[in-house]
Amino acid sequence: MTKKLYLPFLMAMVVALMTSCSKKMGELSSDYFTVTPQVLEAVGGKVPATINGKFPEKYFNKKAVVEVTPVLKWNGGEAKGQSAVFQGEKVEGNDQTISYKMGGSYTMKTSFDYVPEMAKSELYLEFKATIGKKTVTIPAVKVADGVISTSEMLEQTLGSANPANGDDAFQRIIKEKHDANIIVLDPTSQRTRQRIKDCQRIRQRSEEHKRSCQQEDQQHRNLRIRFS
Repeated sequence: MTKKLYLPFLMAMVVALMTSCSKKMGELSSDYFTVTPQVLEAVGGKVPATINGKFPEKYFNKKAVVEVTPVLKWNGGEAKGQSAVFQGEKVEGNDQTISYKMGGSYTMKTSFDYVPEMAKSELYLEFKATIGKKTVTIPAVKVADGVISTSEMLEQTLGSANPANGDDAFQRIIKEKHDANIIVLDPTSQRTRQRIKDCQRIRQRSEEHKRSCQQEDQQHRNLRIRFS
């Protein structure tokens, strides 16, 4: 009789213990995470993010291994970033160890290739956890919104703009063209001979006038010398 009562009680204790362990590795509050920037932004075709997270005290099972993956989700698609793995104090491995009693903090850097659909998206952290050989479910946690794509839109606008194809009006050297009429005189014509004679006559008169002026000037000088 005693054995019959003891066996169900023992099974209930085991179930309660297992349930208790599962709850300790259960859902994490978004208050344990911060993301920089708070609203993701596309820069140079990438969407970078820095995630600071924390496992609270008495949460991380000493035999647990937890893989954390940032996932950017939008309607009809998603993109996964680089994962990070954490381990309990009794796990032999090379990953960051998290204390059961004290908990622990960590920093993750990730980046996604930008696509326009990310304009309405949300950043989640997904968890893949095991305790020994047992899989433990930890619900995904939303940690940020995204994505501001102002710089990407500007680059696309500038890239799609049609450049003006007209020729530049600036000219370093301006070429000018002038027409000139060159008159060639025929020395054998009567009119040409007359023009030549007229020119010679004018030149001769000019020279005679010049000599006359010089003579008058000389006479005036002589008079000054005489009366001085």
